Amino acid sequence: MSYARRRIRRDDIMKVANDIINNSDKILKKETMEDINRFIELSEDFGVMCAHYRYRGKLISTSQIRGIFNTVKRLPDNFEESKKDLNLLRPKLAYQKGRFEVLEPLTNVLIELIKKVNDNKTLEGFKEFFEAILAYHKASGGD
Repeated sequence: MSYARRRIRRDDIMKVANDIINNSDKILKKETMEDINRFIELSEDFGVMCAHYRYRGKLISTSQIRGIFNTVKRLPDNFEESKKDLNLLRPKLAYQKGRFEVLEPLTNVLIELIKKVNDNKTLEGFKEFFEAILAYHKASGGD
């Protein structure tokens, strides 16, 4: 879907955010080809929308996303070892949302996905999904 030529409304990005949250089990586990296709579709739609979404004149910058992503990327791949730090990321995301209102759709998605991470497979799925959002954001012109 091409979002670059039209303004992204808050309702539009929140609809995709809710779609991600409603499909979170499939996105994180990627057990079937249908799940993988959904993962790709939603990460692309959301990443592109994040690149073009404006709230009160502000855009979501790549550096804002990367700041959060670097914390996630440093987590150990073992769920038991990373569970504490992963869950402590939730209040940090809430703080970021409070500082930069434009981040609300992204932080809502990440917080809800973190709640669904419960083993190594879903942790890997979370990291991959977040990386895909960042990649599509940058590829579609996010600064």
